Amino acid sequence: MELPHPSGDTISVHSNSSRGNDSYMGNDDDNETLSTFSHTSKSKASGVRETTNMLQKDKWVIRIRVAAVIVMLMAAVSVSCVEYFGLVGSEQLEFEHRYEDQAEQLGHALQSELGVKLRAMDSFSVAISSYSMNGFVQWPNISLPEFEFRAATALTNGGGLSIGLQPLVHKENLKEWEEYSIQHQEWRTKGLEFQHMFPEALQVVAAGGNRKLLGAGNHSEPTGEANDHSDNSSIPEISQYVFKVVDGIPVRVEEDLMMPVWQYSPIDKGMPYVNYDQYSKDRNRDALTEVVKKEVAVLGPYFPLAESFHGHDFDPVSFRFEENTWTEIWNGESTANAVDEKTNPHNNMDGPAVNIWYPVFSELGSGDRTEVGILSMTARWDSFFLPHLPPNPVGLMVVMTNACSEGFTFEITGDAVTYLGTGDFHDSAFESYRRDFSLTAEASVFSDIPLSATFCPYMAAIYPSQSTRDSYETDRPINYTIGVACVFLFTIIVFISYDHLVERRQRFLADTAEKTHVIVSAMFPKVVRDRLFDENNNKSRSGINKFVSNQSSKSSTPARPKDTPIADLYTNTTVMFGDISRFTAWSSTRQPTDVFILLETLYGEFDRIARDMDVFKVETIGDCYVAVTGLPNPRHDHHLRMIRFARQALTQMSVLTRELEVRLGPDTTMLGFRVGLNSGPVTAGVLRGERSRFQLFGDTVNTASRMESAGAANRIHIAQATADLVIDSGKGHWLRKRDDLIEAKGKGEVQTYWVKGGKAASSTKTGTSNGSSNSFRAQKDNKRKLAKQERVRQSLIDWQVELLSKLIKQIVGLRKTKTVKNQDFANHVGQKLLPREEIAEHIHMPPFDPEKAKTVLKGGDDLPDLVTSQLKDLISTISSLYHNNSFHNFDHASHVTMSANKLLQRIVTPAFQENGEFLKEAHEYTFGLTSDPLTQFAILFSTIIHDLDHSGVGNPQLVKEKNRLAAMYGGKSVAEQNSIDLALELLTSSSYSDLLSCICADDEDFQRFRQLVINCVMATDIFDKELLTLRNNRWKKAFSENDESASDLKATIVIEHIIQAADVAHTMQHWHVYQKWNEKLFFEMRKAYESGRGGEKDPADTWYNGELWFFDNYVIPLAKKLDDCGVFGVCSDECLTYAKQNRKEWEVKGRIVVEAMCKKYRDEYEIKEGIDEDEEDDSSN
Repeated sequence: MELPHPSGDTISVHSNSSRGNDSYMGNDDDNETLSTFSHTSKSKASGVRETTNMLQKDKWVIRIRVAAVIVMLMAAVSVSCVEYFGLVGSEQLEFEHRYEDQAEQLGHALQSELGVKLRAMDSFSVAISSYSMNGFVQWPNISLPEFEFRAATALTNGGGLSIGLQPLVHKENLKEWEEYSIQHQEWRTKGLEFQHMFPEALQVVAAGGNRKLLGAGNHSEPTGEANDHSDNSSIPEISQYVFKVVDGIPVRVEEDLMMPVWQYSPIDKGMPYVNYDQYSKDRNRDALTEVVKKEVAVLGPYFPLAESFHGHDFDPVSFRFEENTWTEIWNGESTANAVDEKTNPHNNMDGPAVNIWYPVFSELGSGDRTEVGILSMTARWDSFFLPHLPPNPVGLMVVMTNACSEGFTFEITGDAVTYLGTGDFHDSAFESYRRDFSLTAEASVFSDIPLSATFCPYMAAIYPSQSTRDSYETDRPINYTIGVACVFLFTIIVFISYDHLVERRQRFLADTAEKTHVIVSAMFPKVVRDRLFDENNNKSRSGINKFVSNQSSKSSTPARPKDTPIADLYTNTTVMFGDISRFTAWSSTRQPTDVFILLETLYGEFDRIARDMDVFKVETIGDCYVAVTGLPNPRHDHHLRMIRFARQALTQMSVLTRELEVRLGPDTTMLGFRVGLNSGPVTAGVLRGERSRFQLFGDTVNTASRMESAGAANRIHIAQATADLVIDSGKGHWLRKRDDLIEAKGKGEVQTYWVKGGKAASSTKTGTSNGSSNSFRAQKDNKRKLAKQERVRQSLIDWQVELLSKLIKQIVGLRKTKTVKNQDFANHVGQKLLPREEIAEHIHMPPFDPEKAKTVLKGGDDLPDLVTSQLKDLISTISSLYHNNSFHNFDHASHVTMSANKLLQRIVTPAFQENGEFLKEAHEYTFGLTSDPLTQFAILFSTIIHDLDHSGVGNPQLVKEKNRLAAMYGGKSVAEQNSIDLALELLTSSSYSDLLSCICADDEDFQRFRQLVINCVMATDIFDKELLTLRNNRWKKAFSENDESASDLKATIVIEHIIQAADVAHTMQHWHVYQKWNEKLFFEMRKAYESGRGGEKDPADTWYNGELWFFDNYVIPLAKKLDDCGVFGVCSDECLTYAKQNRKEWEVKGRIVVEAMCKKYRDEYEIKEGIDEDEEDDSSN
């Protein structure tokens, strides 16, 4: 036959046999796929060409931009380099000029200071010569009066360490000299007295302004004999003979020419070196010979001060003069010993020194004069620099060299002259900056004594160092360069920013148009979308920019459209309405985030299937999914395509709910997808306004909605029009006629069909099962039911493991170390007190810790596999300890757990979760619950075990029966105390030691955890009058008296109310949830009654009024208390609203519901009895 097409053409459809038609439909799908692919390929090719043209148009613009940026960058680099290197060059010139000045000043300072020292010695020499001329004394037997005063003057002026007079003694007058020296020692006593009275006279100002005692190295006080001046008898005697020191042993000297030490200053305690022959010292002989022969002053070889005797160039001897005298030494009555500490050459003095030798004459003038003695001054080499240092030198290197000894090096920085050691230590990189200066001096004014120019002439080589160069390096070049670069960079940034803003504006306009295109493409079919864009382009004043401008400038009040609406009639379509069954009841027990996770997951997958199968999704309204085929592109197989789409949606629904059950909790797999289809003409178009939408109108849509509402879960329910098309397409075997007729608005009763492949659906909601007449089928159904129950139990276990694992991760994450030694907590379980006796008025909550609070928000690391395995085994064992009761079973415990978790999650508001600054406020607002995962874990653990080993009868019945548990627990809270003991005994067994160590780090943690579990489980005994009075008194104390300090008490009350509300949460949830668990509780109590364990009254007689009493006296007041706690937010309002609604509906429908429950109970009991009898017969056979 031929079907009309909206374009005016016709489509030929062949009617064949069923199997042949299947083949045809498959080929038709392939052809449609190829057509769609061809259209898509053409669209993509067109888009590629358009993009290529746009890129070619922008090519030169991009090149100009890049060129401009490159030119500016090159200019910035060039100017910056010129600036930088110019400033670096100026610093280099400054360094060179300053160094030249400082080196010149330093060289002249050396020569000047040498002249100062020589003049000081010349003045002293003239004083000695003048005394010898006027005193009528005979050389060498001479003692200069006031020697110590004159010596101090010379040392101060010349900056020396020590000074001494050595008369020239020949062999022929040696004996006379030795006798003279013994008899004229009074100068030593006077010298010591002078040093004591005027210590400052023997001090000079050294580098840095510090005053140092001449000759005392680093000592700051006079030493040696200067401290013993008051006791002249303690002054050691001098040597009776002229001597020299060989290997530490004094040896008498009798040479043709000798130069014994006579008067010297300063005087130090220890061995008196009077009569020590300087001429016999190898280091001095050549210099002294030069002085005697040429009558010149001589700078001797340098020597280390560490080898000196307190600044005197004397050799040390190996005798202790505290124990020996010179007489004993010369008589051989003394034994050489370790070097006397007073004469030890290592005397806290360091650095190089030099002896300046100066001749002394018998007469003044340069005529006929005789050299009769030699004056010696020992000076530190750094004293040549100190008085005349250039201003602020840094790292100047001075290398002193001469022909007689090895060179040595000084470093001068500021007023510090640092001795670096023997050798040349200057940086070879600065060799070209070397400046040489010779140490020369003019002849003295008074004696006309020149400095020897041939004996060991000293040369000073001055160099800069890297530190000298660095002192002239500043940040100015780099700062100026950065400044210049920043100016250019700022210019470039301004240019790029301006260009970027222009480009951004252009892209914004294009992106806005693209987003509009995407949004419109998602909301409208292609034909409608193209018409929308074409209509807009025709109205556009200047292209897409004006379109975007118009869209952004629209007023909040939409204008009334004046043009023709966008709408069409599509004669051949199939509309689908899909709704998630049991969703309303399911969502009432979940958090909002869980609800959206489910919807986004399911409908996201449906959208993917729709795109793949060319099905147009119209919209989603709540949990209803609306789709259509046959528009905008007409399809002759629209009905078959929609059925295939619905089948795939049902399949994915089953798969995804199984996957989500571990995350979203129990009963997720119980959700179904109810689908209704109808085919026929629809009016489709854009309903314009503030939020334009593509919508469908017509009787076809209304009938499809009716098919969905009258359908069954996980079934595809189709109207007669769709069934006719399916049959005409040769797919009649897909369908099964519905047994009953349904009522359609405006049409009366109509016949509908089921699409095969789903679950069987009952035609009516009433009717009696005939399971008892067919025992085999009943047994098979029972086994299938048991298998389903086991699958549900395993899914509940997995969900609870996932839920508790998150809290254990947070508990472990709060600790500083993740590993805790296994603790033996088993001894705490078998305590003497019963759980009821351990109920605490309040439980202490941990104080606020910001770091721990942040850790709770972040969660923790994954738990070890062993801990996770033990947790799963624990939950599995707990589930096996529950009896097969209708109400008090593992399923109900899981429902209580889910409800308690919902309350816990609603305690913390999103503001607290998102902003860490409010963590402390959240802690105080929730009385510490938000930052303590151990408390949260204890609450959920208590919900899982609170009905453990429940026998299906209440505590009064157990007491009446004198049950052993009733006797054990004193007839009070029997079931609750038994559950606590069983659970804690199980948890503390060795099988779960690793798990328990993660939960409780120490005994204190376990005690608090145990107390939390006891209070939580005991709170579920709501009919015990003593406990009720205790809880009411605590509530009054905590909340009615407005005691802000009772934070722990309030926290305890909140914890107990969480588990109380969760235990009866079904009464504060959707009516269907309430009906479900109310029925289970009725069955359990009815069974107990019929078995003689349920009291004297039939529950059916009292159930209606009992529920009303329970709502009025417990449920609604409890919901109000949740609101009074002030921590549950809108969740408390939700609980109260549902409680009132359920109470109202029960008041209206309760009696009918009780009758229905009684009938259902009888039916199920008869079926179960029949199954049990058949199983007994089978076992007997």
